[in-house]
Amino acid sequence: MQTYYDSTAKKGRLSLSINQDLLDRLEPYKQQVNFSAHAEQLLAGILEELENRAWVERNAVALAAHGMDISSTGLAGAEFDRI
Repeated sequence: MQTYYDSTAKKGRLSLSINQDLLDRLEPYKQQVNFSAHAEQLLAGILEELENRAWVERNAVALAAHGMDISSTGLAGAEFDRI
């Protein structure tokens, strides 16, 4: 998985409240699971999704205009499409 953040940056602390049943069921596996690493991966995925949504929102007008241009003029190089 490609990281979209500085994975070498200093570690910070975060307090979480987790469902007790989930914690109890994970207890036998706690030596096999790196909870910090898994949390970082999950949070990185959430961050990527949020940043992608924000980018789309910021660029919605330009994306719509580009789509309109393509629908009216076609794609550049379409004349060379031999499929």
